[in-house]
Amino acid sequence: MANHDDSERNVLVSVLAGIGIGVLVGAVAGLLLAPKSGQETRDELSKALKDLSDRVSDISHTVSQKVSTAVEKTRATMTQKLGEVPPEGDEAVS
Repeated sequence: MANHDDSERNVLVSVLAGIGIGVLVGAVAGLLLAPKSGQETRDELSKALKDLSDRVSDISHTVSQKVSTAVEKTRATMTQKLGEVPPEGDEAVS
């Protein structure tokens, strides 16, 4: 089960990295290819960075919700499979 969680996490990290790199490459290409004044370029760069910040915030919120859901599902599954585990210090009575 741990391997499955690790692979899902790796895929998620790869997707987030791809999105971030794509946004940065697109912003740089747009800035380099657009014939605009310095002030217009700075304004657009500022807007692009704000949009990127908003997207990262949205994605991190979504990821946080998915991780919480996965943790709860895993906890429920483990509780169901293992039953109630006695608290620390309690010993099984034979």
